[in-house]
Amino acid sequence: MRALVFSLLFLCFFTVNATEPPLGVGKTVPDWTLTTGAGEPLNYYEDSDGKVSVIIFWATWCPYCRSLMPHLDLVYRKYRSKGVKFYAIDILEDGKIDPVKYFEVKELQYTLLLEGDAIAEQFGVKGTPAVFVIDKEKNITYKRPTGTSDIMVKQNVGLKIKQALSK
Repeated sequence: MRALVFSLLFLCFFTVNATEPPLGVGKTVPDWTLTTGAGEPLNYYEDSDGKVSVIIFWATWCPYCRSLMPHLDLVYRKYRSKGVKFYAIDILEDGKIDPVKYFEVKELQYTLLLEGDAIAEQFGVKGTPAVFVIDKEKNITYKRPTGTSDIMVKQNVGLKIKQALSK
């Protein structure tokens, strides 16, 4: 009897505390709505309908984000005329730097979205920067491996965008 009770408690604990695995290549991204840097709501599925997109989870205090963001901005400038959407989702902020002002000062061109911690959780993001390339059908085709250099991320993102556009 004790073994049965223990087994049931064990099963309940792990069922209640089980978390979804992080989203990876081949998975479909969830829909979400966030506020842009201009204060307007943006619904991801509506805004990116039928388009290839790149989602970057970042924070103003993150040195790796500061290093990577200009590289991704170059990729964005190359592909924006083909309808590719880039979304920089600000997460894990400490309140010391305003993300909107940061984007203005750095002259980053892609869409800034604020307070995306809940979305990052849906993606399984544990740290910054996290980068995803999503095809026209909302499937992830690239997820930045931890520790990948800025140049490799830039090349991989560009390659995955090119491949997704050709489909």
